[in-house]
Amino acid sequence: MTRRTAIWLLAMAVALVGSSAFCDILTVKHAHGELQLKGLIQTYYAEFEEDEMSDTFELRRVWLCASGSVYEKVDFKFLMKLDHNPALMDAFITLKYIPHVDLSFGQMYKPGTYESLTSTSALPFIYYAIPTSFVRGANQWGHLPANRDIGASATFHFEKDDFTMFLVEGGAYNGTGVNQGDNNDQKEWVARACLQPTKGVKFFGNYARGTHGAKNFGNGHDEYQQYSAGLAIDFQGLDLAGEWIGMKHNNLNQINAFGFTDKSENGYGWYVYMGYKIDTGYDYFHTVEPVVRYEYLDPDTDKHVIGDLGRLITYGLNVFIDQNYAKLQLNYIWNINDNHPGCEVADNIFVAQLQGYF
Repeated sequence: MTRRTAIWLLAMAVALVGSSAFCDILTVKHAHGELQLKGLIQTYYAEFEEDEMSDTFELRRVWLCASGSVYEKVDFKFLMKLDHNPALMDAFITLKYIPHVDLSFGQMYKPGTYESLTSTSALPFIYYAIPTSFVRGANQWGHLPANRDIGASATFHFEKDDFTMFLVEGGAYNGTGVNQGDNNDQKEWVARACLQPTKGVKFFGNYARGTHGAKNFGNGHDEYQQYSAGLAIDFQGLDLAGEWIGMKHNNLNQINAFGFTDKSENGYGWYVYMGYKIDTGYDYFHTVEPVVRYEYLDPDTDKHVIGDLGRLITYGLNVFIDQNYAKLQLNYIWNINDNHPGCEVADNIFVAQLQGYF
């Protein structure tokens, strides 16, 4: 570890102690409900072993969220992204008039894979696993369906004691992403299910199919199917999860533009990670969690992209402070195949992230 890395870690530790001022959530109660204001700030430093990549210290995310309820039967949420290119991320209303059934309308997360539905503030690692990034569309391999979209969904859930024992969710969406109107005459259909037979043990899976892209672009729509299955355990400090993700993707627009003869790509990937939370006994830095993750992705684009196979091992350490509202994360990424999304020429990467959640 270089002297420059040590200096950045010291600066982040000092800032983390100061960030405890952001730990209070503002809640305003009124005659027919309540309103909550929340925010998320993430800064990070990345150091690349490959000399061609520039080490960087950046403001990664600045988000502001307003959520609440009306008469305990109507929930709402607005989430604004303020960093880099500001955008409206979430804007939806949820109706809860039917017992065990929620109906949501607006712009929101689609019922996707397990990790893709995890908030960035709660993710055990700084980056999503590469199979998750692939199906979210955040990758260097090309155009894929968006993770947030405009549409409608229905959720059936059954609670036992203080946890959700069974959940099924499905919906129909435009397929065009955030802040975009519909541009074709077909919809995306997405569904997921989660079974939790005992608290802390989850079995889950999802299935999606549809099209994306303009109706008259190239030879037509890009059709896709996506599916996943996995297991997660959160028990007495142990945090364990694994998920297999697959996708069949017809890339018609690239066939027209580049003359490819193969119309479909059948990609798949999987990841598994394990962490263990250790109570330090201190008021600040009360919990530390060492974590490790292995991830694998074969997007099946080797017919026109050289070296598309991705394999990573990430070693991490999470340091929690003040009821989890502030967190310091340290990740060392061993880039086995030298093609991690966002750092294609870097062999290995050291990343440190500081977040304040208020």
